[in-house]
Amino acid sequence: MKLNTSIIYEQLKQKYSVKLYGGGTPKMVYSSPELYIDNTFRFLSDRIYLATVEHLPSRPVIEKRVLLVCIGDSPRLNYYKEQASVILIQEHVDFFEVYKTLQEIFETYFEWESRILDLFMHSPTIQDILVCSYPIFRRPLFVLNASFQYAASMLPPESSYQNSHWIPSAGSLNSESFLSFLKEKDVSMDAHGAFRWEFEECTVLCVNLFDSSNTYIGCLCCDEAGIPFFNGEEKLMEYLAGMIERISEISPVLLNNEHRSLKKILQNMMGEKILSQNEKLLLRSSNHKQNYLCASIHCLKQLSRIPIDYVCSVLENLFDGSIFFEQNNTILGLIPASLLTAENASYREIKKQLDTLIDELILCAGFSNPFTDLYSLRTYYLQAEAAIDNGHIYHPEQSIYYFADYALTEMIINAFGAFPIESYFPDGFRKLIEHDKSSDVSYLATLDVFLEENMSYSKAAGRLFIHRSTLLERIERIKQELSSDLKNPAERLKLQIILKALLIEKEIKK
Repeated sequence: MKLNTSIIYEQLKQKYSVKLYGGGTPKMVYSSPELYIDNTFRFLSDRIYLATVEHLPSRPVIEKRVLLVCIGDSPRLNYYKEQASVILIQEHVDFFEVYKTLQEIFETYFEWESRILDLFMHSPTIQDILVCSYPIFRRPLFVLNASFQYAASMLPPESSYQNSHWIPSAGSLNSESFLSFLKEKDVSMDAHGAFRWEFEECTVLCVNLFDSSNTYIGCLCCDEAGIPFFNGEEKLMEYLAGMIERISEISPVLLNNEHRSLKKILQNMMGEKILSQNEKLLLRSSNHKQNYLCASIHCLKQLSRIPIDYVCSVLENLFDGSIFFEQNNTILGLIPASLLTAENASYREIKKQLDTLIDELILCAGFSNPFTDLYSLRTYYLQAEAAIDNGHIYHPEQSIYYFADYALTEMIINAFGAFPIESYFPDGFRKLIEHDKSSDVSYLATLDVFLEENMSYSKAAGRLFIHRSTLLERIERIKQELSSDLKNPAERLKLQIILKALLIEKEIKK
């Protein structure tokens, strides 16, 4: 296994007093140390040399990316510091002892690579790879799948490790970890190469995992756990991530599951794509298993800094057993209905975390009525969308809306078809409207309350804060104008629908 300047420097620093000049290359190009031979006047590229300062020629030819480990300092070394990367061992040490140390450094990583490659001869799991790699990193290692569920983990043997962000037994990464990270910096599930998550309690070195088609399949994470990361360690993490990607290509099931397959099927179904025979079988086997709610999540501001897939993962982590994916510039969610019922012991905690998430990311959410038929997902997605549309009109100060609260409104909006509301007015109804325009007394409001109270004069008068006799007079005038028979239930229902529709129209115009 090849190493880079930083890794070699950090390992030597554990034993000797060293200083690095020239920075060095981050590329993994160095295979094994070479002893400098006297009268050699060319240092070849991508080589690491060990020498004592008194044996170095004054101005040799130095090719690209040469790394010199030098024992002792002198003005002669200035030329090398300008032309190459130099690790200076400042103390007087035995030349061959340093050479042996360098060999041991390379052997450590070579043996690690050999053990990993040997595992590929025996159908390895991701867990096998993490166990094999623990001695190199000496810190907790985790692999999360695309849904941010734990696929594998390796904790310190003494089991003394405790971190609220990383609890493999919980099954998935907790949502507080996501939220605390979102406060700190941007994140992208499209990012290649190592990056760091900065939590309040810890720092985590991560590498995203991708399949052969460059689709995100998970993330490899290493918790600092009190041992600071050194420069160059990100390259070791990238190498380990590459090995895990190779395993997932051989056995995709290791980072896949039925949950992810069902998500893909529902995405295809919402996209009106033809399902394969296997997809139809899986959908049929998953259908009518439980009550679901369909959620529609809208972003109320530009969220270009936060990938939609990442937000979906946060939501899936919050709602156990749920599925979220992008749909028409919104996020569609399929949630077990039991999670959002007051009878659920965890309801308050889930609701609290949902409120926090919505506030942090500036979202709003609509929820459908419960259903069991997954083939009807599109219908219930439209319900969730309707909940948001109506919620914005009637309760703009809120962020979470339920279709059940607006079902009547939605029924009335859709009841008129292609005809305008006015075409349904009974004879005399327009006279009531004209009366209200020029009078402080509203006949329409009076009629609305009277019908809502099932034509109870006492209850209606109480709601209108007028005397019963006054109400009797108003109702008689209204009856004279209208051609409708208020004793007829069908006529009363029609009037109530028209009155409700006029109120909705007024709210929409606002």
